[in-house]
Amino acid sequence: MNHLLSLVLLLISSSLCLAQTYRPDLQNASLWNVFGRKVTPIHDGDKKAIRFNEQPNDGGMVLKNYEFTDGVIEFDVRGKNILQQSFVGIGFHLQDNKANSKVEIIYFRPFNFMNPDTVRRPRSVQYVCLPDYEWDKLREKHPGKYENKVNPVPDPDGWFHAKVTVNGKQIKVYVNHSAKPSLEVESLGTVTKGQIGLWVGYTSGGDFANLEITPARKKVTYGNNPEAGKYINTGDAAIYYEVYGKGKPFVLLHGGVYGYIDEFEPFIDKLAEKYQVICVGTRGHGKSEIGKEPFTWKQRAEDAYKVIRAVTKDSVAVLGFSDGGYTGFKLAAAHPELVKRLIVIGAGDRARIEESEKAVYTQELLLGQAREYFEGRLAIMPEPGRWGESLTKMNKLYNEDLLSKETFEKIKCPTLLMSGDRDGYLTAERMLVPYRTIKTAQLSIIPGCDHVVFYCNFPAVWAAIEPVLN
Repeated sequence: MNHLLSLVLLLISSSLCLAQTYRPDLQNASLWNVFGRKVTPIHDGDKKAIRFNEQPNDGGMVLKNYEFTDGVIEFDVRGKNILQQSFVGIGFHLQDNKANSKVEIIYFRPFNFMNPDTVRRPRSVQYVCLPDYEWDKLREKHPGKYENKVNPVPDPDGWFHAKVTVNGKQIKVYVNHSAKPSLEVESLGTVTKGQIGLWVGYTSGGDFANLEITPARKKVTYGNNPEAGKYINTGDAAIYYEVYGKGKPFVLLHGGVYGYIDEFEPFIDKLAEKYQVICVGTRGHGKSEIGKEPFTWKQRAEDAYKVIRAVTKDSVAVLGFSDGGYTGFKLAAAHPELVKRLIVIGAGDRARIEESEKAVYTQELLLGQAREYFEGRLAIMPEPGRWGESLTKMNKLYNEDLLSKETFEKIKCPTLLMSGDRDGYLTAERMLVPYRTIKTAQLSIIPGCDHVVFYCNFPAVWAAIEPVLN
């Protein structure tokens, strides 16, 4: 079914996907190259920390054998409230640890945190990119752009927590777990990866503890990932699928027209931590072929069955959204030995199709609604010249292939039915038919959400799904 909202949200959403956190031991000298300072291990309360002594010129220590590109760097740091004698921070994208090294640095001037001088206080946190962009050059040419006050204001003589996020050119600095950044700048660096090091400035010492580095995970192009994608020939069409993770098999069946494997990104990321996730590309969508036969729900269920059996001999859990939900109904009814858990989102009774509900999808209509999106889809289709034919087949499927109690009565596995209470494609009455017919069914209505409930309120969706899986 048409769910433009889900794809619009998918296209405009941008987040930093993070991998496993690394917590290097600051007191293990074998992990670090020290320069320009002496380092002393200290313990301060529960903090296993290190202290740099005060010496002329910059100094610090660089983490060996670790390359950082994007991600999150967090640490606890303590300077002192003595004017021009406390500069403490973190360097990243370092190319070496010699004089005139290329490096980007975020550092703090604790003596400015509470400075009564209104000119000095906005110089509490600073970004520099050495050797080309020193603080004085940036301040002269871009006053106030690369430095700022900190909020909330820490004790200038005490420990405070710093978090630096690096996402491409975007760099943000947070203090003491604030949700709002104290500094937000665009990187001036010419390199995008390098080493990480703790840093202290001219004449400064400083204490550091609890360094954590969480690299950004490489962005996966779900639905067009050559590392995970495969084909199976069903006899009438080559069906594309992708597999992620390890464990018990979990099958994802996506929506139609606008839908494809990539709409399941929130699910894939979470499920792959525990399950072998099998993502089936419906024929006529993305990289799957169209075939010659008319589209039917039974055909889609059999396509999914053949993909599953190509991957595993085990029984599976199935989650189907919208079109994929109707495919899931058919699959569970036809192959009860295969489907041990069924989750259906945004699909219900199709005993009849009202005239006002009839599908009339055309190339012109869809390109007019979301040209850039569908041009991207056409670019990965194996048969882009047949897209109009595929839409005609889909219209016929939606308008003529009914699905109701005769299918629901055959489903014996535990089933969760879910929809948003504002779903424009699915009335509450249509959800009640499978709920009352499938004897093992549970019903979850997510308030305040339209058709694509997992983009509207994923935590609520996951909270409903988890007990069914367990």
